[in-house]
Amino acid sequence: MIHLIKEIREAVPFCLILLFNTGEVVRVDLESRLREWSVSPDSKFRELLNPDYFVKVRLNSEFDSVEWDNGIDLCPDVLYEMGECLLQMAA
Repeated sequence: MIHLIKEIREAVPFCLILLFNTGEVVRVDLESRLREWSVSPDSKFRELLNPDYFVKVRLNSEFDSVEWDNGIDLCPDVLYEMGECLLQMAA
C-alpha cells in the first residue's frame, strides 16, 4: 500500500503527528535521523535541527507529503515505517 499524508496533526521540535490515507494517526520522532543526516556542515537537514524552523513544516497537498521552505521533503512511506501508530480511524 502507498501511504499518503492527509494532515499534519501536530508539529513539535523533531516530532510530527500525521494522519495518513489509511486512517492511521502516526507519531514520527525524527531527532536521531536528523542528527544522522546533518553530519555534513553543508547539509540542509541541519536547518531542521532548529526547533523554531522544524515546526514550520507544511503539507504539500500535491504530493501528500511534508516539506519545509528549504526544499526538504520526506517520503510518506518512509515516515509511516519510522512512526508509531497512535490511533486507527476509519479511512
